[in-house]
Amino acid sequence: MRSKNMKKIKLGFFKSPQGVFTEKVIRNIEEKLKKIDFIELHTGLDFRDGHIVNGRVFVNDFDLNTLDVYFWHDAVRASEWNGDSYLLNILKALENDCLVINSSESTRIVSDKFLSHNMLFANGLPVVDFSLVNTASLDNLRKVFNDFGGSIVIKPRFGGWGVGVEKIDSQVKLEEFIKKINSSKENLKQVLIEKYFENDLTKWVALVVFGNKVLFGYQKKIMSGSDWKIYDPEKKDGKGEYSEYLNPPRELQKIALKAKEILGKDIIGFDFIYTKEGYKIVDENGRPGLYASCLEKAGINIEDEVISLILAKIKKLRA
Repeated sequence: MRSKNMKKIKLGFFKSPQGVFTEKVIRNIEEKLKKIDFIELHTGLDFRDGHIVNGRVFVNDFDLNTLDVYFWHDAVRASEWNGDSYLLNILKALENDCLVINSSESTRIVSDKFLSHNMLFANGLPVVDFSLVNTASLDNLRKVFNDFGGSIVIKPRFGGWGVGVEKIDSQVKLEEFIKKINSSKENLKQVLIEKYFENDLTKWVALVVFGNKVLFGYQKKIMSGSDWKIYDPEKKDGKGEYSEYLNPPRELQKIALKAKEILGKDIIGFDFIYTKEGYKIVDENGRPGLYASCLEKAGINIEDEVISLILAKIKKLRA
């Protein structure tokens, strides 16, 4: 029970309807939060509509910096975090006075595949070999191609669903790619390269982490006709109809939880491939697949998980 002298926590809660987060689910979460006696709940505060005045964030006339905690969950496309993002600046300014779930820095890192790979590798986690190459020096691109055994995967640093992913496994394809770079109107200045590892597609697995807990794992059917990688550039599996629940091995759970701790994002997912060297992380997802069928099979109530995450953060704030 809350002490009479204990100050209430001013909580801002924002989640737009998406996937498992239906309007009903969002309302249920809000109603449950309202019933917690030490929380003063504020809803409908969409930081994307905010502006900054003297380091403080305003949505209409409401000063978000008067909040103690602000919860949001990836209500924007990953590509919108590219570079000097206005939305990141909003979250950073809010963090001057408020605990933000999910933080601006963790969002920036996880939305950038190079930064994510780099941090995980530096901390000894099994990430696929990767390289960032300045296209002004195409000789370096050729060198990385050869150093990586003549088989590489080109990825956009920002994005998802496998859009823009390209496998290059011959000198001819490499030179065609270089020609495309030179003629591109997009002025591509750098490319993210991964070494291609032969892998068993039947052992591809993704893990979803929520706070300090692995909610579940899942496997996907091959959506693209690919014989080398599972990805979904046409976004056919947006609701998880082609994903199957998996209770992930303890080995992967430990890796995923350590990776989450390193990157710092409270809601995150990791994709693993199985190679001759064991499991390797190939992707970090700021918008993991919170699929209803997988949550049901895992016995997970997403409303309670959101509330538990917020309460755990409040407990740390008060410690």
